[in-house]
Amino acid sequence: MPTFSFLLYSLCVVFVYFLRMHYRGWAGPFAVWTMFAVPILLLLFAIPAIVSLSLTLRAEAHITKGCPGQLQLCFKSRFWLPVSRVRLWLQIENRFTEESETRVVNCYNVDTNKLTVSFPTDLCGQLRFRILRWECRDALGLFALRKQAPAETSCTILPPAVSPEAVPDWDNVLNAEARFKPKYGGGFSEEHDLREYHPGDPSNSIHWKLSSKTDELIVREALEQENRQVFLVLSHAGKQDRGLEILYWLSLELCRREQPHCIISDKHYQVENESGSVDALSGILAHPITTPCSFDPSAARCILYISGEEVWWH
Repeated sequence: MPTFSFLLYSLCVVFVYFLRMHYRGWAGPFAVWTMFAVPILLLLFAIPAIVSLSLTLRAEAHITKGCPGQLQLCFKSRFWLPVSRVRLWLQIENRFTEESETRVVNCYNVDTNKLTVSFPTDLCGQLRFRILRWECRDALGLFALRKQAPAETSCTILPPAVSPEAVPDWDNVLNAEARFKPKYGGGFSEEHDLREYHPGDPSNSIHWKLSSKTDELIVREALEQENRQVFLVLSHAGKQDRGLEILYWLSLELCRREQPHCIISDKHYQVENESGSVDALSGILAHPITTPCSFDPSAARCILYISGEEVWWH
């Protein structure tokens, strides 16, 4: 595809041609042939390098807000000559805030090397990096060959873990009165209830010692806790992502206490450890925040609500 440099070159050719018409010496024809031959030779040398050049995007999976963020442009070529110039249009989109920008990046003498492009990390969100278009040019910049766009990549900007102003009293919050229900399928359980035998009850659940005293069959019914779940409900991210910072701190604190919990935003995110907490935040930051989805409060041991800087629980 011709470029702006090609238009300037065409004007130079016209100038040299008119110079040849008014100058009868040997330099006139030599200049004309040079103007035509040099671009063609340079283009022939550039084509193998341009065709063999490939591009891959790489970025860290997670970065804490405020830390330097860098996207790597990894070029790879099977030809020994470099490509004189590469121009690409890079789109950076924050899926959480729905903001995006497009940058034009110019690279020179590209063969097999890595170039870095800095991106902002002052706001939380999942950043998607996509090459809208990229093209390679010959040494004179007369022709540009468009290349196929590489696969996009992403990087999640995580919030730092910051405690709320009112820290929950975990001993009171987590030690709520337990409610039990019969365990589905029976089996072993540390908690159990005693009741009369019903036809179909397994024989190994019969409490033989107590049955001998009451002259009727008594069975141990295995129980499981009905309200064992801890919910963290995020309804608003707040200014400067304050709600996300508090949510992350609460989740990490529960992980430190080896307390599984569920983060509720657009959907339910089950969290067992710190890695699960990071995965949950990555899922939340992958799209704009919405109204929290529904959940069953009766299954809750405790519920902590986060809306910006405000945190309350019951």
